[in-house]
Amino acid sequence: MKLYVVRHGQTNYNELGLCNSDPKVDVHLTRVGIEQAKKLASKLKSTDIEQVYVSELKRTIQTAQIVNKFHNAPIVIDARLNDIRFGYEGKHYSEYHAALDRAGDKWTARFNGGESITDLRERTQDFLNDLKIQDHRSVLIVTSGGIIQAMYGILGNHAIEESWDFRPDKGSCVEFDI
Repeated sequence: MKLYVVRHGQTNYNELGLCNSDPKVDVHLTRVGIEQAKKLASKLKSTDIEQVYVSELKRTIQTAQIVNKFHNAPIVIDARLNDIRFGYEGKHYSEYHAALDRAGDKWTARFNGGESITDLRERTQDFLNDLKIQDHRSVLIVTSGGIIQAMYGILGNHAIEESWDFRPDKGSCVEFDI
């Protein structure tokens, strides 16, 4: 199965450097994010897409709707594709990263009721396990950077440290085969 894994376009929270994992918060694509999604839609126009999977987050749904306009594939919302629950909702990314730097083991550290990077990777693995038993030739997955980093590590058999260094751009697509 071919996976086209897309990082959502730029959002209002990206511009401000804020953490968001709550689907109820209005985090949406900016004009730049919409343009990124349109460019990606054009690039993937002739790609065979049978199914689209997105997180519950508005930004991924918006991106998927734009990219999917040439495919009209069914869209499935899956909470396992949501961004990491940072524990720093609405706070600046620097606060989360500073907490990671102070943590004894940043891969298993949880903050303020959030989840760890290891938790995120396990959640992503669960999604991929379910996806592998689906009968699709190709799917589009629209999600956040952390999920893509986890997929990169899992599908490429990379250590968690190496996958954390993989940084997909907003509005970009990474291809995987499973």
